Amino acid sequence: MVNEHWDKMTAADYLQFTREWIAECHKALKETGSIYIACSYHNIGEVMIVLKQLDFKINNIITWYKTNAMPNMTRRVFTHATEFVIWAVKGAGWTFNYEKIKEINPEKQKDGAEKQMRDFWELPLVQGKERARGQDGKALHPTQKPEEMLKRIILASSNENDTVLDPFLGSGTTAVVAQRYGRKWIGIEKEKQYIEIAKKRLGI
Repeated sequence: MVNEHWDKMTAADYLQFTREWIAECHKALKETGSIYIACSYHNIGEVMIVLKQLDFKINNIITWYKTNAMPNMTRRVFTHATEFVIWAVKGAGWTFNYEKIKEINPEKQKDGAEKQMRDFWELPLVQGKERARGQDGKALHPTQKPEEMLKRIILASSNENDTVLDPFLGSGTTAVVAQRYGRKWIGIEKEKQYIEIAKKRLGI
């Protein structure tokens, strides 16, 4: 939980909610399309169960290693420094732009040649100019994702003029990156304050 009203559910309610929204995405997804779901250790189990029940094929579980993770204040557990992105597909023949992903991979071979991208991404939490902040300097969205993460996802699994859907648009990162790389986008968001953040970032 991130202590926001939209993130407070019982375990049973959360599982039902997860079933419902992923099922709707399954209906909307074309046969060659992909679904990427960002999650943490709190909810990866429920998401994996639902994907399997809906006959998605799980291709990867990408581990996001947060290079500037928040320190552990309780001193009662290992410091949480990772989140996950589950990549699953609906049918055969899914889009995967292998060469493009090699090209943008920041990791290189010893001789400087391009290298296959692994499912372990070292990216910092959003900071600096990229972070949406209010006049008081506080972050406007608790789980804003790095643009670099969405760049990799969108370039890997879509082509120019494809449509990218984000059913939880939040601060608008998916739409910002999709638009930057010539994709159409659809964003769904019910929280008015987040809609305003996204619109500002998109210049609309």
